[in-house]
Amino acid sequence: MIIVYTGQNPDTLKLAEKYTSHIIPFSWCSDFSRARNAGLKEAKGEWFLYLDDDEWFEDVEDILRFFKSGEYKDYQSALYVQRNYNDWAGTSYVDANVGRMCRLTSETEFIYPIHENLFPFAEPYRQLDSYVHHFGYIRNEQALSTDPKFQRNLTLLLKSYGKETTSHLCTQIAQEYKSVDDYSNAIRYCREGLKLAQKEQRIHTYELWLQVQLPNLLILSGDREAALKEGERLLNKPRTLEVGRAHLSGILAGLCWELGEYPKGVRYARRYHKEMENLRRHPDTAKRQNGITITYESAKERAVTAYMAGLLCASKAQEVSAIGELLSWMPWDKEEQMLTQYENLESWKEGFPEQWDDILGGYARLRTCSPYVTLQKALHMERKGMAAETEKYFNQCMERCPEGFEYQLVKLAARNRFSLKPLLTQMPSELWDECIEVLTAQTEVSDMGEFLQGLEEGMREFPVYVERLAQRFLKAEMKQESSGASQLLALSRQYCESVITEAGYIYKEEILKDLDFYALPYKYKFAAAMQTAIGCFEAGKYADCISYLEKAAHTAPDMAPVIGALLEYIKEEVNRPKEPVSEEFEILGRQVKQVLMGLMENGQWEEAFGVVNQLMALLPGDPEILKMKQEIIAHRL
Repeated sequence: MIIVYTGQNPDTLKLAEKYTSHIIPFSWCSDFSRARNAGLKEAKGEWFLYLDDDEWFEDVEDILRFFKSGEYKDYQSALYVQRNYNDWAGTSYVDANVGRMCRLTSETEFIYPIHENLFPFAEPYRQLDSYVHHFGYIRNEQALSTDPKFQRNLTLLLKSYGKETTSHLCTQIAQEYKSVDDYSNAIRYCREGLKLAQKEQRIHTYELWLQVQLPNLLILSGDREAALKEGERLLNKPRTLEVGRAHLSGILAGLCWELGEYPKGVRYARRYHKEMENLRRHPDTAKRQNGITITYESAKERAVTAYMAGLLCASKAQEVSAIGELLSWMPWDKEEQMLTQYENLESWKEGFPEQWDDILGGYARLRTCSPYVTLQKALHMERKGMAAETEKYFNQCMERCPEGFEYQLVKLAARNRFSLKPLLTQMPSELWDECIEVLTAQTEVSDMGEFLQGLEEGMREFPVYVERLAQRFLKAEMKQESSGASQLLALSRQYCESVITEAGYIYKEEILKDLDFYALPYKYKFAAAMQTAIGCFEAGKYADCISYLEKAAHTAPDMAPVIGALLEYIKEEVNRPKEPVSEEFEILGRQVKQVLMGLMENGQWEEAFGVVNQLMALLPGDPEILKMKQEIIAHRL
């Protein structure tokens, strides 16, 4: 190990001495090549490898294997991967293949004062999988152009550019401007670099980078029309290699979707696939064509967005025959990549309902275990009226439901009366609550009753979840402007009964004796206050009813419109003139009263509650009946 020490901190020097005694002191002179060449002169090995002091290898097994196996004898140089992070958490990064290993000869040296390279970097070379972590390019977004590293690098680059204008220097300058979001200057040096590169006989790595970055930079600058024009021009240039053509085709497919060039978009999505298939069949070519961050591997990462753009363009252009083809090219086995596109795929499908047979048919022909595709197959079979096949795919989906699509399985179950047990067994209540929010938003109020009936059998073992869904549907129905006063009262009663029933499944009996218990959620407090208010209203105790309605409003402000409508109903009832009761009704009323008293004596409170409501219609305002109803309500609570 050789360390070239360019600093002045004695602590750093002591740390270096722990690892090697071979330390070369060097006075910094703003020239990276001169500093590296000072260390290179001391190197006596057959091969040479270098890295920066802010980089470290994750794993060097691939490099060890390269030498221990004797494979190195077939090569003159090698590349490893520099993983450049965009954030300190290490969640976002860009991999670059860097040529930092070579057979050591008397001609080997570093060139360029900044972004220095080993020269000559002879072929053949080997691409290794080992990579170093590098956080050196993370910059403060609030002060990009004043970043010290940017200022240092750009000063050195422009100084060199003033002495010798090369496409390599243009690439480095463009990279620096791109890193601080100065797209105008980055585009300028990209164009200049490409002009200079055409004069060179060999197609270097930096030319590949320039070819792909020019349209990208134009997109970042906001000029998509120019990006499309440049991309198309570069795609057809004889100096554009296969990896470059793959990247450009993917970029152009997306641009065509944004600019409304739909038939072109389909063509470029197909062109991307063609180029990638050719590279897949020729792995040596794919490995050899590296343009800093522009590689075969980075081209593969464009697959999802390229094919997604192609699908959108195909639907817009009415080229439905391309739908199945494009779907079959999606990397369904790369679930992490595909997860980010599920929402876009749903939006695409919902945007073209007239093409559902073609879209779902395309999914049905795919051979993949993707949970999202399995769901689409279930929908396809349902649409075809094939019940057994629908249930087969539905059951597969419940084992691996794509995240965020649980609501679609519930809808499928409701329509076909399937059991949701495997899904609900592993679904936390928070996720179910999110699910029923979506279901409520997507279900017409008039269809909610039928929807619940469709789920009744399949959710029998999950009464809490049934009640929560029913409550959400009841709330939606209560908030309808068309709900009449009597209907609103009935719905409110159902809602309260559902909430208190749910509470009975979750909480111990002693807690529910006092629904004002401080630890109970607001929903239960609201239901208790609302149910008591309804009881007071039916007992004619209007002042108490209003008091409890106010309490209910305080615990659930979102139910204020419902409570306001009930208050208006109470006001109407209080002011409505009472009609005299006929003698026949009085006789019948007395007979019913005897029946009611018998039920109360036997403790049959539910039956008594139904009878007392009928009795109040016969003998409204009878104080004895009001008193009996109050007692019945108290026992029911």
